[in-house]
This record gives sequence, C-alpha cells and structure tokens, in this order.
Amino acid sequence: VMLTNEQGRLITPILMYNDNRAIEQSLRIARIAPDNTGAQGPTSGLAKLCYFQQQTKTTDYQLLHQADWINFKLGAPLGITDENNALKTAYDPVKRHWPGWLNQIINPKVLPSVVPAGKKIGRLSPALCQHFNIEEVPDIIAGTTDSIAGVLATGINKIGQAVTSLGSTLTIKLISDKPIFKAEQGLYSHRLGQHWLIGGASNTGGAVLKHFFTSQELAELSQQIDIHQPTEDYYPLLNAGERFPINDPTLQPRLTPRSKSDIAFCHSLLQSITNIELLAYQALQIAGASEVSSIDTVGGGASNSAWLAIRQHTLKIPISIPTYTEAAYGSARIAQGKLITPSDEN
Repeated sequence: VMLTNEQGRLITPILMYNDNRAIEQSLRIARIAPDNTGAQGPTSGLAKLCYFQQQTKTTDYQLLHQADWINFKLGAPLGITDENNALKTAYDPVKRHWPGWLNQIINPKVLPSVVPAGKKIGRLSPALCQHFNIEEVPDIIAGTTDSIAGVLATGINKIGQAVTSLGSTLTIKLISDKPIFKAEQGLYSHRLGQHWLIGGASNTGGAVLKHFFTSQELAELSQQIDIHQPTEDYYPLLNAGERFPINDPTLQPRLTPRSKSDIAFCHSLLQSITNIELLAYQALQIAGASEVSSIDTVGGGASNSAWLAIRQHTLKIPISIPTYTEAAYGSARIAQGKLITPSDEN
C-alpha cells in the first residue's frame, strides 16, 4: 500500500505486503476491530495506513493498493479498488462495505471505493493510446490479488477444492460455501462470486529457497533427493515474523542445524515448508471449513517434481498440476470476462 495526494502523486514509500513494522498500530486495531475482519495483524493494509498517518504531516491523501496505483497510472480514476485487495484494509466482504468501526481509527474519506473483481473501472488514457498507437481504446478492469488470480487460473469450481501457491511465499485457498475468519491465526475469507475462498498466507516459501540456492542448484539438488530419508525440523523464514498458520510477528526463523550436505539441507527445507502447508490445511479443518478433496498447485514451485512427491507423501490428499498455473493467466481470464466462480461450469 501507499499514500498519494489528491492528484495521485506519491507522498509515502510503498510498503510491501509482508512488511510488519506496524506492530504498535496493529495492537490498537485489535482493541477496536471485530474478529471477523482481515485487517488484523501488523502486515494488514489498515495497520500500514495507521502507520502512515503517524508519519505523514499532511491530511491531503488517498490510500492506494498496488493494483489501484497501476490502474490509476493506466487511466482509471484515482481511488478505486477491488474487493480482494481491500480485504486486509478492513473491507467487509460479507456486507460489502467499509465498516463503521473504522471511523474510530481513520478518516474514511481516504479509503478507495470498492468494486467486484471483473468490473469495468475506466479506459486506457489518451496519452498511452497515442504513445502505443492504439486506435481501439481498451477498458481497464478491476482485478484481484495474485493468489486469487492463481486460483482462477486453475479452473477449480467445487466446494472442497483447494489451491496451494508455491511462490515467493506459501498461500492456500479452499472453496467454501461460507466465510471463516480467525484473526488470531491469520485465517480469512475472500469473496469469489457467491462463494468464498478461505485461506491464509505464510512467510515461508520460494524466497527462502532462493536465498540459499540458485534456480539451477535447486533443480539439480532436488533431483537427487530421496524423500524417504529423515530431515531436520526447520521453520524456514528469511526474517522474524509469521502470518499463517501461526500468526506471530516475532516468530524467529529456525534453520539449524544445517547439514554439511546441500542435498540434505535442500530436502529439509522442502519438507519443512510442506509441514507448514500441512499445518495450514489442518487449521482450516479445525476452524470448520469443508474437507479438502483435492489440491491444485500453482506458482514457481509447482514445477519441482521432488517437492511434489514430498507434498503428496506428507499431505495424503490428491495433488495435481493444472494446465495453467500462473496468476497472469487468471488475471487475463478476468480481463476477458471469464471470472470463474464455483457455481460455473469449467
């Protein structure tokens, strides 16, 4: 998220999705906000907004999520967002509005207006059309978050089907007929048509692997792994702080003891990330979500066959790699008006 002035000029730095500096602000939010909000925790958009408020002298500003900023630069009006990007800034996806309790924390006029994913919000600016010699002016369509775009790419559409995204971080989503929120665990629900995607995001994932190995090294080491060999019990994080299935901004990485063998160390990292994935799906079941019937895998880690074998052995749930696994494909489907909801046909 970021703040701009009313003309769309940046007046703050851009804070990344996993930035957890707003601990003090998140504690204040926790004292006021209900449990059924995605705005709990120091990494939430609302916590970052409260942090910005304390750092910014002017009162002339507008909150934007990264997708809102890109849309504005393309030609959309300033201050429009989608229901999915707005969730962790405290948007209520059940009642579909900004809740009244926000007035105790912020001035609601700084918040963007919210529309469903797939809604037309503008057209490409005349300047960009002229620059690229575009005669037929394209529409600008409200998008979604990267993990939900990954879900849309797979084409899953039934209650109980899930998607694990093995990107820089680990995210899971499960199709459900009802929303579930457990702020104390980092569990939240996104609206998808008339149904819901329940899940959470861990700070573990591919970024940890790439910290220790290049893509080529990771591929070569993975081919040599015997998944039946014992592994070290790690909690692979690059920095302190976790969001889900443990919601603890002070949780420390656990990456020792490191084996002298790079193969064994790589194996332990892959197994430990998989163990966190297992904990995440178990957390959904404990919270009352539908039983997981299948898992589609998207993201860069989906191509690692050793990791797939480790996950299949550990999770004991049917795992498949869909034809399309990139979030960009899901975004393209939204742009084409093919927003797949669980009630649609494939």
